[in-house]
Amino acid sequence: MAWARLNARANGGCASKIAVLPPLLLGAFVIFLTQAGITHHIFGIKPLQLPLPLDVASAFLSNFDKILRHASVTLTPAVGGMLFGSLVGYCVAILVTRYPKGGYGSLFVMTAINSAPITALAPIMNRWFAGAFFAKLAVITVISMGAMAVNAFRGLNDLPPFSLDLMKSCAAPDMEIFLKLRFPASLPAVFTALKINVAVAMMGTIVSEYFASETAGIGYMIKYSLKIGNQKAVGWAYILAAAVLSLMIYAIIAAAQRRVVAWHVSQRLDYRITV
Repeated sequence: MAWARLNARANGGCASKIAVLPPLLLGAFVIFLTQAGITHHIFGIKPLQLPLPLDVASAFLSNFDKILRHASVTLTPAVGGMLFGSLVGYCVAILVTRYPKGGYGSLFVMTAINSAPITALAPIMNRWFAGAFFAKLAVITVISMGAMAVNAFRGLNDLPPFSLDLMKSCAAPDMEIFLKLRFPASLPAVFTALKINVAVAMMGTIVSEYFASETAGIGYMIKYSLKIGNQKAVGWAYILAAAVLSLMIYAIIAAAQRRVVAWHVSQRLDYRITV
């Protein structure tokens, strides 16, 4: 039995590596085409408009200390706003589940706000707050609530057949129903919303910094560097830093998901590979 488990684990590890291999090869192929100038020739782009990958990597390494400093300015409100907005969205989902007749309106309003473009919200909300940090925090909070509210509401109400009826037949109180049934059932949807909010939070923070008056953050440095002709590669280095930050946060959430909801079908290896 132990040998069978070890063999299955080894086969699963090999299968997961095989699943990761195609996107890595595709990314390497695109980088090679860009470095060789083939991408520039096909789309009629000059190296000044799209720097070569080696130039971007060189700018990233030579400005690594500055990138770390500006990345910390961007990362703090992005993560804080994402978590706080997700918490508010989850609370709204609980209220809608508890009071469906009066709660659907709030879910609709939150979804409508979430559909507003970030480029419109960020410059307006930047004027509401004296400090740039709280302005960015507010922007990320607002745009993170909708995805969590909708996904959490679905998770709180997408229950195993007859499970709710069984607990009610046993006269289980509402708090026990929530803790033992609804909350565990909502966790897969919660992690899905968090993954969605990673890209939204990073994008919203950068856009907010782009329009803010402060002189720090990845968004500001992208705007500043791309305006100067000889620093295009530096601007792309900050874009690369934003992508790396997003991937790191996404990887942390994915690792937590594998631990917390290991029982869910989405975490089975065969399901993740086929999907």
